Amino acid sequence: MILFEDADLLVVHKPSGINTHKPDRFTPDGIHEWLTKHGRKLSILHRLDKDTSGVLVFGKTTRANQSLARQFEQHTVDKRYLLLSAVKPTRSRFHARSGGAETEFEFQEPCGRWFLVKARPITGKTHQIRRHAAESGFPIVGDTEYGGVAAPRLMLHAHRITFRHPATDQPVTFQASVPRAFESLDPLTAAREFRELLFGEDTNAYRLINDAADSFPGVVVDSYAGRLLVQWQTEQTQPELVAKLGPVVEQFVTRHKRTAPAAGERFTVLENGVKFLVNFGEGLGTGLFADQRENRWRLQHMPLAGKNVLNCFAHTCAFSVAAAKAGAATTSVDLSRRYLDWGRENFRINGLECGGLTPPSENGKALSSQRTPRHDFIFGDVFDWLKRFGKQGRQWDVVLLDPPTFSTTKGGRVFRAGRDYGELATLAGALVKPGGWLFCSTNQRTLPAHEFEAMLSKTGRAIEELEFATQPFDFRVAQGERPYLKTFWARLR
Repeated sequence: MILFEDADLLVVHKPSGINTHKPDRFTPDGIHEWLTKHGRKLSILHRLDKDTSGVLVFGKTTRANQSLARQFEQHTVDKRYLLLSAVKPTRSRFHARSGGAETEFEFQEPCGRWFLVKARPITGKTHQIRRHAAESGFPIVGDTEYGGVAAPRLMLHAHRITFRHPATDQPVTFQASVPRAFESLDPLTAAREFRELLFGEDTNAYRLINDAADSFPGVVVDSYAGRLLVQWQTEQTQPELVAKLGPVVEQFVTRHKRTAPAAGERFTVLENGVKFLVNFGEGLGTGLFADQRENRWRLQHMPLAGKNVLNCFAHTCAFSVAAAKAGAATTSVDLSRRYLDWGRENFRINGLECGGLTPPSENGKALSSQRTPRHDFIFGDVFDWLKRFGKQGRQWDVVLLDPPTFSTTKGGRVFRAGRDYGELATLAGALVKPGGWLFCSTNQRTLPAHEFEAMLSKTGRAIEELEFATQPFDFRVAQGERPYLKTFWARLR
């Protein structure tokens, strides 16, 4: 994604489908927020529409911000776009003007069943290329808002930008390669190209196709180190898609049919440079919830040396591994012995020492934990352990809550996230040290973010900071939908 970076500038190749910045608090991050969270302090100098791909420039210094702002204002920045239309322009080269905006168009050549056109915006009005193309009789493919034919993505690409560098005052040009979708406009090509811009060698576990957001309603495809798991969320499979994907493992995940493939051997994947073991067929999950990738990245980069972290509903302890990589001592609690053993293996493959399991007593009541020097793994009911920890007066710098939306313990306790999360957060909040973090996450689709936030405000602890996070870019959100994953990082007084 990064095309160029120096002391003054950061230039990226923005994928189609990601905002320059997030439009409201509870939507997924834009490129600007994502880069900021990943350690860069940037200023927005210009914008691209969410569905427009291509070159996007950010400023890193006051000098860059002032220089580029002046150049954009004086219209001396040369921007070149490429677009596809289902209609051939009637003129080879002309200017379109309306509403104080001006765009130069130049027909290039036929491109399969479409027509390739170059566009140069003279001014910088919102949607001006899209609007001028439609008004001139050749709306852009995929731009249904302005009369274009439907397509897997908007076929508008910010191909090249030229301006004077703020430090040298010499002309510089940055270019984003023409998307393969311009040559092969199909949903799978668009989905693959989108992910290729997001991930490098340090991450090979991600979502390749996310349902209707990638133009495949009822289909989810996850890639784990190149091995593909297809989840059919309807009874209707798509053999043509499977043929294009190559070797896959398939399972049905519908209301009336839930199947799991035959279990194989666990294998290693990479996420932000950290190793995790996954497998197809050990239940409906794989052992790694990739939609929590960005939250694990944050944990991995927090100043946790010498601090301690409690991971509730730990599953295979992916959060615990991320915290341990940051130098924290961890305590992982889960009701499944098998998942905790899996978690211990995740520690070992990352070179992290870990102890054995602390079990519950025979009558089901929680025992006090016997701590190992660095990392504990506690087998038992989270609610019981939270109450026991409270009676013991134990506290942690970070407490992590990522429970299932619905669960039943062996003792018959029923947990529903939409109903019981407030009680859970209250128990956990009491265990957070002053100034520490309470992490609360849920994938309960029917629970709105603002109602979830209201639950967390009643824990009895004052909140100094509250930050919202949701699913990463590869878990795309379809038009008109809201993200299913809702997370709050709360720093408690």
